[in-house]
Amino acid sequence: MRKRSAVRYTITGKLLTIVAICVAFVVAASGVGIYQIRKIGQEIEFIAEAEVPLTEAIGHVTTHRLEQNVLIERLMRLNLSRSLGHSFASSEMQAETEGRFLYLAGKISDEFVEAAEIAEQGIAMAQSEAQVSEFTDVLEIINRISNEHTGYSTAINKVLSQSKFGDALKAEEQLQVLSDKHLAFNMELEQLLFRVQSLAESAARAAAVHEHNAIRFTVLISLGAAGFSVLLAMWLGRRTIALPLLDVVNALRRLSRNDFDAELPVGRNDEIGDIGRAFRAFKRHLINVQEQERVEQQRQTALTREIRLLSELNEWLQSSSSLDELFGMVSRFMTKLLPSSAGAVYVYSNSRDVLDGACSWNGGKLEAHIRPTSCWGLRRGRPYVFGDGEVSFACEHVTPGEDDEVYLCLPILAHGETVGLMHLTPSAQASKEEFLEQRKLAQMAAEQVSLAIANTRMRDELHNQSIRDPLTGLFNRRHFIDLLRTSLERSQHSGQPVSLVSIDVDHFKKFNDNHGHDAGDMVLRAVGSMLEEACESDQVPCRLGGEEFMVLLPSSSTDAAAIVAEKLREAIEKIVVRYGEKNLPKITISCGVAGYPSHGRLPQDLMKSADDALYKSKDDGRNRVTVASGHSAEGQTDVDAMLEDATADVTTGVSQTSLNDEQENAA
Repeated sequence: MRKRSAVRYTITGKLLTIVAICVAFVVAASGVGIYQIRKIGQEIEFIAEAEVPLTEAIGHVTTHRLEQNVLIERLMRLNLSRSLGHSFASSEMQAETEGRFLYLAGKISDEFVEAAEIAEQGIAMAQSEAQVSEFTDVLEIINRISNEHTGYSTAINKVLSQSKFGDALKAEEQLQVLSDKHLAFNMELEQLLFRVQSLAESAARAAAVHEHNAIRFTVLISLGAAGFSVLLAMWLGRRTIALPLLDVVNALRRLSRNDFDAELPVGRNDEIGDIGRAFRAFKRHLINVQEQERVEQQRQTALTREIRLLSELNEWLQSSSSLDELFGMVSRFMTKLLPSSAGAVYVYSNSRDVLDGACSWNGGKLEAHIRPTSCWGLRRGRPYVFGDGEVSFACEHVTPGEDDEVYLCLPILAHGETVGLMHLTPSAQASKEEFLEQRKLAQMAAEQVSLAIANTRMRDELHNQSIRDPLTGLFNRRHFIDLLRTSLERSQHSGQPVSLVSIDVDHFKKFNDNHGHDAGDMVLRAVGSMLEEACESDQVPCRLGGEEFMVLLPSSSTDAAAIVAEKLREAIEKIVVRYGEKNLPKITISCGVAGYPSHGRLPQDLMKSADDALYKSKDDGRNRVTVASGHSAEGQTDVDAMLEDATADVTTGVSQTSLNDEQENAA
């Protein structure tokens, strides 16, 4: 085998080389762009600090010189009118005009000095010989006009003095001569202003051109760098990565067709060489795996059979509708699933203090009850095999004399809680080895049984929660309507009457408003408990919602239902509910009674008739029983008589109960 080089040039290193080249080109392009931008910045700085301020300075000088001419003409007119004796202006106005003239003369001199300084700064900041020459000419013109301004100011002061104190007409002639020369310099100053403005515009255009060229040049450099990088990456990638990877793909395809003659180079000192070496090791491993698959396939066949049996067990258990039916299925199915085992299943009682025997199979011994502490599997919380180790301790629930036999105790767990125990022993025809081989299958079967038990219990609990009111424990409205509908259908065939008693707690809102919602809940629970305690045999109380209750009385006439309603009213009136440190006000109810078929043939009609009678009780003063309208007057009289008898019976019963209690206490 060829010896690999000590230097390892990986694919990652090659990619990093390409990236480095690309970064170098980008940095170069960025440097050119920065140089161009810096050049543009210098031009903009030249415009901002030289040409633009110079334009402003010359503009100020031009404006002030024009204003000076106006002031000179105004002073000449004032002096002329004064010499002719026609003075139309006050002395204050003339003094103010003369002061403004003198101020402008000094201001213009200062502005010429400022303009000259800016021109000198422009010469220092110039970027080319042409700009230096241009600003030098501007500086010479500014100095010449500045000198002219100095001489003009001296001469004009003399002319103004002669006009004010001497011959005004002669002064006017001298002023005309001075003005002609001064006008020529003003024209030259205006031309200089336009010239400087042209310089600023040309500099701005040059900056714009430079900016455009810089952007275009930077873009071209960047595109060239990117293009070159792409070409270089393609060439290097194809040479060092793509072609070797294509060889890898072809070798893998051959290997996927079970062509074990496929080979890859293993002498390269990079990732491709690593792949080649891994490919060779993988090929050897694949050959070993194929041999192992043959053995595994045989094992999977046996495992598939076990899974199929467990699936059938789960399907049967999930279809059970009660625990008794479920245990019957377990007993029959385990006979087929674990033929080498005799077993029994125990389930915790509701009190959780003992386990009740549920079912057995293949001759397994089933005890009526066993204690949780009598089994090592339950105490240790995991499967326990007796007789499989050098030292074992028998469980107390095993019959004495069987200690020398092997057995298995499997705790049945569901949702993290132990629900029971599966106890297994070898069947009469099975050996110890055959029995222990089915240990895993037995444990999986125990898991299926545990889930089925938990689901059945949960289904029963959820069904009970779906038909019960959570506050009072009475049936809820939906279940009550189902019971009422069933009773009416049964009554249609048997001819037996069906009655309803609609109940509403009087002034229930005051309990909530005066004592709080907790007190209101205590009142509702007390009423519900009394209804459940007072109703007998097939009488069904329920809570419709809020403070509304209803009692179903199958096989009871309306008159009998009215008697029951009166008993309920009196019983609830005697309830004492204590809330905190005091008793709540007395609880009373209003009742409405309706019967089938006199007051309705459909559930909703019958319930509406009972509610209407209930509202009649509330309108008549509450705490009373009212039979729905449609009942005859004679029948109502009988009901009143029965109510009086019921009252007497209740009073007699209470007295008899008190007497019996006293006798028992005396005894």
